Amino acid sequence: MDAQRAGGEVYWSYQGDTGPDRWGGLDPSFSVCDTGVEQSPVDLAGAIPAAAADGLDIRWQPAEARVADQGHTVQVEMAGGSSIVLEGRRYSLRQFHFHSPAEHTVEGGRSPMEAHFVHAAEGGDLAVIAIFMERGESEPNIQRIWEAVPDAGAASGTLARFDPRSLLPAARAYFRYSGSLTTPPCSEAVSWVVMAEPIFVSQAQLDAFAALHPLNARPVQPLNGRSIRLHR
Repeated sequence: MDAQRAGGEVYWSYQGDTGPDRWGGLDPSFSVCDTGVEQSPVDLAGAIPAAAADGLDIRWQPAEARVADQGHTVQVEMAGGSSIVLEGRRYSLRQFHFHSPAEHTVEGGRSPMEAHFVHAAEGGDLAVIAIFMERGESEPNIQRIWEAVPDAGAASGTLARFDPRSLLPAARAYFRYSGSLTTPPCSEAVSWVVMAEPIFVSQAQLDAFAALHPLNARPVQPLNGRSIRLHR
């Protein structure tokens, strides 16, 4: 079936005839979803111990933010000022968004949700920090985001001086591997940093997101010989 188009965009989804196993055939620009050899997400199994976690410097800071439901997830677009330095290269934080359930797994285990913080370097290369979200106490900054999601028909909500550091786990161990975008066009050469420790949100907060997006996770992809490093 041909993908439906709205506003010139190729329609894709997480199930049925436009779901993940069909993405590569929906449009020529999506072909790497089928043909790529470094696709994401992956199961973070058999990680190789690496050097201390000093190759990552997170330089996030409070900034104005806009919250939108863009059809596939809730996305928070950050004003400039936040960045990371990963293995000597600087990437600016552009936005972060959420997946339910988590897209990456760890030795086959899956968290209820996962947040992706998307950064871009000069030239367009991407680095994504992924943070698992487990059931626990209510997280006030997640609640701020949920309450800023605009009503149907509204363009976006706003967050005054949102601090993305509030969503970092206390422990900074992380997994590293080379992968891709987890949504079409599934572009490769994305540097992935997946934090080893989760943050915690309440069941009510998980349910609030699931009411908007009950399933927006791509299945785990083959490693194809890639190595996964664990930095502690």
